[in-house]
Amino acid sequence: MSTSSLSDRGARVVATMSAALCAAGLLLLGWLRAEHVTDDRGSDSSEKAFMVILAIALGGAVSAAAVAFVASKTALFQ
Repeated sequence: MSTSSLSDRGARVVATMSAALCAAGLLLLGWLRAEHVTDDRGSDSSEKAFMVILAIALGGAVSAAAVAFVASKTALFQ
């Protein structure tokens, strides 16, 4: 395997990991900016839909980070 293809693969891994970190950071900032609820009488459907979307996005970010990590480790042995 040539040095340039290893360099390209490393650049892709870094790009994937930074995208996953950016997504996680944006999710964290969105969570931190939430207003403090003083009177919560139950969840409505829009809150439930938001939580489902948030869970899917967080799962995608974690999956992308895991794939990037495994790809970087397997690239060391090729």
